[in-house]
Amino acid sequence: MFEWFSLIFTPLVDFGRWIYKKFEKPDPVQILKRREELRRDFELHLPRKNKYGYYCDAIVRDIKRIDSSPDEATEWKEMSPYFKVAIKDLYHRGVEVFYGIPQGIKKDIYGDWHFVNYSDEDTILVYCVGKIPFDSIDHVDWGRDEPHIYCRFKGGDPFEARPFYTKFDADSEEVYEVKGFRPWDKKKAFWFLKFWGLRGE
Repeated sequence: MFEWFSLIFTPLVDFGRWIYKKFEKPDPVQILKRREELRRDFELHLPRKNKYGYYCDAIVRDIKRIDSSPDEATEWKEMSPYFKVAIKDLYHRGVEVFYGIPQGIKKDIYGDWHFVNYSDEDTILVYCVGKIPFDSIDHVDWGRDEPHIYCRFKGGDPFEARPFYTKFDADSEEVYEVKGFRPWDKKKAFWFLKFWGLRGE
C-alpha cells in the first residue's frame, strides 16, 4: 500500500517543487549585486573606444550549446550558438552590442520605416544593436583575443531589445537611435504561453 502511495505522491511533490521554482522570484538584492559585479567587470576589462565608436569585438555564446558549431541552430528562430559582435556600450541593465550587417531603411508615404534593398537620397543606413541584460550573462571569459560572453538565450537569442541606430552624418562615428523602428523586438507573450516556454508571435 505504501509503495503505491509513494509512486503517486512522489511525482506530485516533485512537480510541485518544479512549479514553485518556476515562479519563485529571485532576491532583488542579489540581482542588484550581481548586476553591479558584472558592470564593474566590464568597466575594468573594456579598452577605450576605438575610432569607429565601439570598445572591441567579442563573441556571444549560448551557454546551453557551448560545444555546438556556429551552423548548428536547430530551429529557424534560433541564432547561431556563437556569433561575433562589437561592444557598443553599457546601459543600465546590461551590454549593448552591434551585430549583423548595416541595412538600408526608408520611410513610406505614411511616415513608417521599412527595409529596402536599394539606396537613394531618402535611404539611411542603419546598424542593429542588441541589448543583452546582465541577468542573461552567466560568464565572461576575458582571457582570449576577443572576450567570450556566455549567455542564456531566450526565444532563440540573448537580447531583450534590438533597436536600430544610424550615424549623425557620413563623417561621424557617433550614432543615435532611429525612433519608432524596432521590427526585430520580441513581442510580449501571454502568461499561459510563458508557462510553456513559448512566446507570442
